[in-house]
Amino acid sequence: MNEHSRAALWQNLTARETADVVVIGAGINGVSVYRELALQGVDVVLVDQGDFCGAASAAPSRMIHGGLRYLETGETALVRESLAERNALLHNAPHYVRPLPTTIPIFYWLAGVGAALLRLFGREPGPSRRGALIIKAGLWLYDFYTRRRQILPRHRFRSRKATLQQWPALNNELVCSATYYDAWISYPERLALEMVLDTQAKSPQALALNYVALSGSEGDQLTLTDRLSGQSTTLKPRIVINASGAWIDHTNEALNSASDFIGGTKGSHLIVDNDELRAATGEHMIFYETPDGRVCILFPFMGKVLVGSTDLPVDSPDEPYCTPDEEAYILESLAYVFPHIRIEPQQILYRFSGIRPLPRSDAAVTGQISRNHQCRFSPATEQRPYPILSMVGGKWTTFRAFGEQVADRVLKQLQRERSVTTANLAIGGGCDYPTSSRARQNLLADWQQRYAQSPARLAQLFDRYGTRAETVLDFLAAGDDSPLHSLNDYSEREIVFLIEFEAAHTLLDLVLRRTSIGISGRITAAVLLELQTLLARHRQLSDADSAAMLTYTRDQLRRLHGLADWQLNPAERNSRSA
Repeated sequence: MNEHSRAALWQNLTARETADVVVIGAGINGVSVYRELALQGVDVVLVDQGDFCGAASAAPSRMIHGGLRYLETGETALVRESLAERNALLHNAPHYVRPLPTTIPIFYWLAGVGAALLRLFGREPGPSRRGALIIKAGLWLYDFYTRRRQILPRHRFRSRKATLQQWPALNNELVCSATYYDAWISYPERLALEMVLDTQAKSPQALALNYVALSGSEGDQLTLTDRLSGQSTTLKPRIVINASGAWIDHTNEALNSASDFIGGTKGSHLIVDNDELRAATGEHMIFYETPDGRVCILFPFMGKVLVGSTDLPVDSPDEPYCTPDEEAYILESLAYVFPHIRIEPQQILYRFSGIRPLPRSDAAVTGQISRNHQCRFSPATEQRPYPILSMVGGKWTTFRAFGEQVADRVLKQLQRERSVTTANLAIGGGCDYPTSSRARQNLLADWQQRYAQSPARLAQLFDRYGTRAETVLDFLAAGDDSPLHSLNDYSEREIVFLIEFEAAHTLLDLVLRRTSIGISGRITAAVLLELQTLLARHRQLSDADSAAMLTYTRDQLRRLHGLADWQLNPAERNSRSA
C-alpha cells in the first residue's frame, strides 16, 4: 500500500490514540501552522471537513501584497510584515508568485487629507476619496519599509497626459496616476497543497487528511469522521488549533468552548472574457476607487480579466456566492474607471466569493475592520482538558508569519525548541527554480532530451508545476497517454496524477483546486463528463455515485460560481451555437 494513499493515511490516523497537536481547518492558516509544527518534529494532525484550501483560502483576489490601504487605518506593523512576506514568497514560490505592476488612476489632488487628520485625532471618518497627496505618502512608506530589501522597482507618478497615452481607455477626468509593484499568485490552492505534500515528505510523524470532519467532542477526546467512507475514530490531543476560518466560532462550540471571535465579510470577484478590457489594462493591475470611496482591482489573469471585490458583512459562512447586486456593483465601479468599455453578461465566465474571517468589530465601515491576525487562547477546563488556540483573521500574504507565530506559542507550551525556520524555505515547485531566462531554457532543454514531449507542452507543465513538473513528467512517461478530448492542453495521465498523488477525491477538487480550469473560465459539460469518467475509474466509484457527483458538481457550479446552463448543458450550448 502506498504510504501516502488515502487508505494508508486513514489507517495511520485510526492507529493513533493521541496527538501533541490537532489542527482543525486546512485553509492556508491551518496548513501553515501544520507545516511549522511538523518541521520541528511535533506529532501534529491536520484535518478539514472539506478539501485542502477549499473555502475562503481558495477565493482571494490572487494578490500577494503589502496592503497599501491598511496604512489608512494605522496598521503600519501589518504593512511591514506583509511586505516582508511578499518578498519571501517571491523568493520561496517563484513558480506561482510573480511581480505585478500596479497603477492607480487618481482623480483628485488633495482628497482624503481631512479624513487622515480625523484619524490622527482618533476619529473614524466614513469612506472617502484618496487624492494624489495621500497616495504619494502611502507609496513613499511602501518604498521606505522595503528599502533594505528592495527587490521590486520603486513607485513613480505620471502626468495626466502620460497616463492617457499609456492607458487611453481610462476615464479622462483623472489628474495623474501612480505605478508601484506588488505581486500576484496564479495557483493559491496548489501552493497550499504543495506545502502539505512537502511536509508529508519531510515529517513522517505528521499527518494531514482532507474530508475528515470534527463530528464530536467529549472530555479529552475528539471524534473525527471520514466523510468519504463514513468511518469514525477518536483522538486525544494535548492542544487544539482552531484554524477553521469563518467557522471558528462554530468549531469552538463543537469543542465545548463558546466564543464570539469572528465577524466576517464577503468578497466577490468576476472572471471576464473581454479582449478590449484586457488590452486596456496594459498588463498592469488597475487599483482604483469607486465613487463611494471603496477600492477595487482588475488585472489580466490566465487570458481573462479578474475584477473585484466587494466587502459586505455576513451572518453565515456557508456557501457564499456573488449576488446579482454585487455583480452590478462591480460592473458599475468598472464603468467609472473604463467608461467606454461595455461588459456583456455572457462575457462573465465565472464568479467566486469567500468569507474573510475577520475579528468581530463594531466598525461602521467594513473597510475599517483590521486585516491583521491574532491568536485567541481558550485555556483548558475540567470538562475540556486541552487548550484551544483560535487563528483569527489574517490574509493570504502573511500566512507564513502567522503560522510561525502560533507555532512558537505552541512550542513554548510543549516545552520544545524551534529547530527549523521557514523564512527562506522553498515551496514545492519553487525548489531549485531557475532564476534567469537562460537557466530556464537550459532546464527545458534538458527535459526535452529526457521526455517525449513538445517544447510547448514542457513549458506548459513548467508553468503549472514549476520544477515539480519533473515528477509529473516521470509519471506521464511511465504509461500510455493522450490529450483530453474536451481540453487538449491537459492529458489523461496528468489528471490521473492529480487523483493518485494529490488527494483529489471529487470533481470539484479537480476543476477548482488542482487545476485552473474553473477560474480560467473553461468549464464545459464535456470537460466535466470526461474528468468525472477518469475520476470514477481511478477512485472505483459506482455508476450511481459517479452520476450523483456529476449532478452535485453542476449544481454547485451554478449556485456558487454563476455558471449558466449553456456552459453546463450540451443541449443549451448547441442551441446557442445554432
